[in-house]
Amino acid sequence: MKGIESSKAYYEYDDEIDALFIHDKKEYIYDSSIELDHDIILDYDHDGIPVAIELLNTSKIFKVPKNSLKAIDNVHIYVKITEKSILIELNFDVCFNDKKQKCFFDSLKENTIPLPNIELKAD
Repeated sequence: MKGIESSKAYYEYDDEIDALFIHDKKEYIYDSSIELDHDIILDYDHDGIPVAIELLNTSKIFKVPKNSLKAIDNVHIYVKITEKSILIELNFDVCFNDKKQKCFFDSLKENTIPLPNIELKAD
């Protein structure tokens, strides 16, 4: 496995469908998506490299009001794919009721498709 590739995290939140979309490149060539869980979708490019994560029902997952997700801060994401597993760790800050709250999320799933071994992080 090569060293950790690091990049900047960008995000978009759609309050109508309660979906948070986090990606590590402003532009990329989308290839496919895999549903890792009922509310987690991993997008990857034509090289099989993960480039985006979509979290559905975001306000329910993090137990925060939808309007607080429009201005998240300090986004950190870590993705590690091995031949056996896909690990995603995500954390960020939201502000509501005049207080900053840290939101954490992690998911470890079996790698059932041939994604390449890779370790990525975006801040």
